[in-house]
Amino acid sequence: MKKIILLAVITFVVVMIVKMIVPANIAGHAKINGAELSTAQAINDFKLTDNQGHSFSKKDLQGHWTMVFFGFTNCGMVCPTTLAALNQMYQQLAKELPKDVLPKVIMISVDPERDSAARMNEYVKSFNANFIGARGELSQTLAMEKQFHVVAAKMDAEGQGKNHYTVNHSAEIIVMNPEAKIQAYLSYPHDPQRLVKDYKTIIGRS
Repeated sequence: MKKIILLAVITFVVVMIVKMIVPANIAGHAKINGAELSTAQAINDFKLTDNQGHSFSKKDLQGHWTMVFFGFTNCGMVCPTTLAALNQMYQQLAKELPKDVLPKVIMISVDPERDSAARMNEYVKSFNANFIGARGELSQTLAMEKQFHVVAAKMDAEGQGKNHYTVNHSAEIIVMNPEAKIQAYLSYPHDPQRLVKDYKTIIGRS
């Protein structure tokens, strides 16, 4: 029950944050399942490690569209269903769009204590070989959550030991433009066909 209440609180907080920084939908434009920023939001540089053990920073978000999702490998439902939806979206977009317009899909861990680069690699690649995982130290993770307006909270789970916990977190997909600026937030739950439609809508008017 506590987990359900906390998840509801997290969802409410994220909705309020998004409402403060974006309009419900840009006037005169087709609606998406989420919200677009009237002015794309720049982010600060950062330094993470990707699923191959390489440095991952802001420059790796430049020059292409990106879809960012914050999650963790021990996630019970939200993360696997979201990544599965992103995989179906990606496969459909690959049939309809040129390769250079396809988004890079990146999952950033909210659980750096358990999510090593190797674990992230195994996890994201189980959904799609093109997906990228990224992790940082706790201070880096918290900084990323703050500037992307993501809320995450560790919760005790059944069992004993320091690794018996879960992380409740917001589940929006963040769409970033080729300048590495936040362009839109797509709301959970995520439907593959709606993701296809919304992605094409966003890039089509940029």
